[in-house]
Amino acid sequence: MSVSDQTKTWVCALTLWLSACAGSPTGSTVASQHIADREAIEDVLNRANIGFELSDPDMFASAFAEDAVYELDEPGPVFGYDKLVYRGRADIRSIIADRVDKARRTDPKTLSYDPATLRRYNRNSDDHIVILDAATARHTSTWMVVMKTNVNIHISAVGRYTDTLVKRNGRWLIAKRVRTE
Repeated sequence: MSVSDQTKTWVCALTLWLSACAGSPTGSTVASQHIADREAIEDVLNRANIGFELSDPDMFASAFAEDAVYELDEPGPVFGYDKLVYRGRADIRSIIADRVDKARRTDPKTLSYDPATLRRYNRNSDDHIVILDAATARHTSTWMVVMKTNVNIHISAVGRYTDTLVKRNGRWLIAKRVRTE
């Protein structure tokens, strides 16, 4: 094969390779999108956690899809919750809004601690996020609620979250959360 034929072969091979690459996303583009999705998922999970911790119903609810489901996987009533399944963002918002309303209506004289000193800390550990495809992800973690008052510091509850997340209109949201204690 002459030098000219070798050059033509290399040029042809390079042209085919470049055209194939142009038609598909590059590895760095896919990796960048994966990192962006993971950061957005971490942000929405943080928003749910901090909203719960700060008793901010709007922040908490904003982490959930309009048609989300929040399920407590328990055999009976769970302290701080009025029911075992919440459907839709407005219903999920009521988890925090109702708790705040009940606290406002509680006579502080009936409590064994000063409500002004109450601090709640929600901690998640062993978070595991799996991005299944461009619009679906799964998350699991262990959660723990630590309560601090003028009387003591104690672990209020501990359990697991199993979440299904969806990407809608470019935003990641929790579509289903199953909470076990």
